[in-house]
This record gives sequence, C-alpha cells and structure tokens, in this order.
Amino acid sequence: MSPNNAYQQLEKRFRRIHLLRSIGHLLRWDGEVMMPSGSSGIRAEQLSLLETESNSILRSRQTGVLLDRAETSAGTLDGWQQANLREMRRLWVHANAIPNRLVNAFHRATTEADMHWRRAVEQDDFRVLAPHLEKVIAVVREKGRFVGAALGCSAYDALLDEHDPGRTTADINRVFHELSSELPHLIAAILERQSAMSPVEPATPVAVARQKDLGRRVMKALGFPFHKGRLDESLHPFTEGTAEDIRITSRFDKDDFLTGFMGVLHETGHAMYDYGLPQAWATQPVGRDRGMAIHESQALFLEMMIGRSRSFMNFCAPMIARTFGTQGAGWSSGNLYRLATQVRRSLVRMDADEVTYPLHVILRCELEEELFSGVLEVRHLPQAWNDKMRLYIGVAPGGDSKGCLQDSHWPLGYFGYFSTYLMGIVIAAQLFSALQRDNPDVMRQIELGNFAPLFDWLDRSIYCQAAKLTTEQLLERATGEDANSAYFLAYVRAKYLTA
Repeated sequence: MSPNNAYQQLEKRFRRIHLLRSIGHLLRWDGEVMMPSGSSGIRAEQLSLLETESNSILRSRQTGVLLDRAETSAGTLDGWQQANLREMRRLWVHANAIPNRLVNAFHRATTEADMHWRRAVEQDDFRVLAPHLEKVIAVVREKGRFVGAALGCSAYDALLDEHDPGRTTADINRVFHELSSELPHLIAAILERQSAMSPVEPATPVAVARQKDLGRRVMKALGFPFHKGRLDESLHPFTEGTAEDIRITSRFDKDDFLTGFMGVLHETGHAMYDYGLPQAWATQPVGRDRGMAIHESQALFLEMMIGRSRSFMNFCAPMIARTFGTQGAGWSSGNLYRLATQVRRSLVRMDADEVTYPLHVILRCELEEELFSGVLEVRHLPQAWNDKMRLYIGVAPGGDSKGCLQDSHWPLGYFGYFSTYLMGIVIAAQLFSALQRDNPDVMRQIELGNFAPLFDWLDRSIYCQAAKLTTEQLLERATGEDANSAYFLAYVRAKYLTA
C-alpha cells in the first residue's frame, strides 16, 4: 500500500468515526430535551455502543499502521492534509494511551456519577454524589498518568491537552495570577461606581414561549442556520451536533429573561463557530474546532463582548418590546444595557457578569487541581468551595445546589476543562480588540442590525482555519500574539470604570 493510499484509507476511517459520534450528539441532545425519563437505561446502552464502535476504529492496530505509512511521505501531502494527519496522530495517541479496562471503568463511573449528581442537585445534598465522585476522580487520575506518560508531560497537563491542545498548567497559572491579583480590586471599584446608577428591574414576568421566540428572532438576525439547527430548552444550556445539524438549548426563567437570553447568545456563539468551520473538511479531525478554549472564546465573545454592549442593546430593545409586548423605563435600551452590565457578587457561574466570571472559573480550577492531586478530600469539597467563594466573590451559598453541585463537569469526568472558560474569556477580549482595530465601524453596524462585518471577520480570523493551526498560531494570525490577559483587564477598565 502506498503512503498516499494509506492517507486516503485514514480519511475513510475518520469519516466513519465522525458519523458515529454525530449520532451520539443527537442522542445526547434528545436525552436532555425530549427523552422520557424511563428511557435512560437503553439510552446509556446506545451511547456506550456508539462510543465503543468509534473507539475501536480509532484505537485499532490497523489505524496505527496506516498512520505510520502515511507519515513516511507526509511531504507529498498538501498543507491541510498534513495538518489532518497530525491531528489524526494526536487523537490516536490520546486514545491508545488508555487501556481498555480503564475506558470501561471511566464510562461506568461517570454514568453512575452523573445520575447521582442529578439526584444530589434535586436534594441539595452533596453527600448523595460524594462516593461516586471519588470513583470518577480515581479513574481520571489513572487516565491522566497513562496519557501523560504517552505525551511526556504531567498527568494534569495531559488532561488539559485533551481539551485545549498545547496549553500547560504553567500557562494557565500565569493567567490565574494576573487576573486574581487584579480583579478583586476592580470589582470593588466597579461596585462602588455602579451603586449610584442601579438599573430598574423589569417587574413584568415574561412567558418562556415569548423568550424562546425572542431567542429565535435574534439568532435569525445573527445568521443562525435554522434550516440546519434549532433552539430548545434544557436544565443546563448546551450545544450539540455538527455543522450539518446544530442543536442548541438555553435555560429560561420567567422572572429573569436575561438568564435565558444570554444563554441563547452564548450557545449561538458555539453554534456559529461549528457552522463556520470549512465544510470540505467537516468529517476530518482537521475540520474540527481548535480546542475548547477557542470554542469557549467564541461563545463568550458573542455573549459578553457583543451581547452586553450598548450597540447590541440598542439593536435589541425594539425587538424585545415587540416580542414581549412590554413598554416603560425598565425596557429601554439604556436600562437593558445597565442590567446586562450590572456587576454582582453572584453565586452561579452561568449567571455571572463578565467581570466576576473569571473568578468563578479560577476557584473551580484551584479546587480541581487540589482534588486531582489529593490535597483536598472529596468530602471536604462543599466547605472548600464556600471558603473560596467568600475569598474571591465575597458571598457563599446556603446550600450545595448553588455551590459545588452547580456544574456537571466533574461527575462527567471533565477534569482539565474549566480552564478553557478562563482562557476563553481572555481570548474573547483579545479578539474583540483586534476586531475593532481591523474594523472601527463594526459596533455601529451591529447597532443597525448588520452582523455581516462581525461574522465575516470571525470567519477570516478563526472559523476558516479550523484545527489546521495550533492555538498559538491561530491567535497570532488573528491578533498578533498568543493569549494575553492584559486585553481583558483593559477591556474591563474601559467599559466599567471609564465609559
């Protein structure tokens, strides 16, 4: 078999993996949105089978042989094919570093922990989850050791690499330090400044159906492809699917429409990235996103930098009034902007403003590292959580459901993921600075309802490259440098203390 033929065989194999996993995306979406509660058993079996089948292709000896043969003459491939081969190898190394018995143990532990997490949230009692979370952490530690040995890095860096390729603990700790040392002082100054101009809280409850209608109208204006996607409701907002079939959800509250509205914007940011990836490579690893830090940057960029801007609220206010049938000072564009930019010492990450948001993430990352290393015992997590909330945010929850149970990441085994939220908001601010540099009139266009300049820039800068470049190369191409937290701090000062 020639090296070029080996490469073509690999493309066929990875297309099959893509199709199997795309079926899993839809089954997970259905499980959160429409599936009857009594169907969870068969759904778990279906997802397990799909994962087993896709893993068997990825982990097979034949895939390794094909990779070896294709790499012998990688120089005859074009740039996209070479990058695709690199990404294939990266995925193969990650998958084959983990023994089969550990793959099965991970699936069993996370399936059981997720079920008990839901019960723990309902009962507001972390003790329901604790013993199952201990099993997940034990399996994830072992997984990290195996992958770390294969990659030549620490166990925790191996977990980071799974979600944000190339990023290390040292990179993230640098950003932690820069933000955690500056943000508490900035938050205090912003709270003092905002105390003299509190927004009017709209007193009118808004039916969820009308909120969904607003979400769809705004998504349509942004360019969301409703012929290939849809908006629904779920307990936890998420985006599932591929560019060919994108499903997004949000969590709606009739007494606080901004919660659901910002969730819609956040998930639309994810979806527009998926939709904008190059279709020619849609079924291949190189056609995927460039890691979850970049993915989260797209969601946070649209939710925070665009969605919480004065220009966007000027555009949205008339649409909100028509859709909700509301009027009065509380629904004016100026008041909606003040509501969207009100800084609060809040308990829940997903509802946090853009200034306190990084601190919510930092405390999770610190606790995660302590859990992973064994410095923190699982049973002590609620108290440790509350202590860090008081330290960083200045408040603490009265129960576990709004404390250490509010995220599903740890029960699902997503250790190394939370840092992508932090890097995501840093990158989002950096991209926003570059966008305004390259297109000074962009915010005026947004106010007029013209989003084409915004998404054209994102397409040229981020979307069209998919995973062809490393994260560092992608950011240098788009902004001129790798991730730099100075842009986020400058953005906060300009928006909240100067404007």
